[in-house]
Amino acid sequence: MKRLLFLLGAVLVSGLAGCQEPSRYSMTPGSLEVVVEDGGEFPEFFVGKWVGDKRGWGIIFEPDGRILVARIAMGNAEITPGKVTTGGTVTGGKAIFVPGDWLVNYSPALRELTVDLEMNYIRMDVDVNDRAIQGRTRYIVIGTVSEDGDLWSTTVSSFAEYEGFPFDPNDMPYTEKVNFTKVVEEK
Repeated sequence: MKRLLFLLGAVLVSGLAGCQEPSRYSMTPGSLEVVVEDGGEFPEFFVGKWVGDKRGWGIIFEPDGRILVARIAMGNAEITPGKVTTGGTVTGGKAIFVPGDWLVNYSPALRELTVDLEMNYIRMDVDVNDRAIQGRTRYIVIGTVSEDGDLWSTTVSSFAEYEGFPFDPNDMPYTEKVNFTKVVEEK
């Protein structure tokens, strides 16, 4: 009888394991690539902290063009490339952000900077009733910088695939104008 129960248990466990859908989301952080067209160097005027005028956007660029941290609109979370970020939400819930492959591409000829921020996985509790949204998204921030190097006028496009989020798929990609200004740190 014990052997029969063991076999039934083994069949049940293997059957359940076989029926599970493989994870649609990668929980492994991606990499960051910086490309400066024409083989030049990342411009010094882009180095530092840039803050957007909408939905909490912000990006800090290193001297070589790498992103130190990006604050994305979804949850106003500060994401570090290559690292999983966890934290709380305004409703007291939990949030997790897994960045994917990120790309920084600067065109000196056009004075245009493109930042491609792929998020492999995002999960956020939305209320105290255990409701959450989860999925993946990709943000593409593209725009030109002013001659004085203090204003980066961009278009931000969001390509989201969320479960539990009430949106009309026909509204995707979501696009908005965001003006980033350079924050001058006092010394």
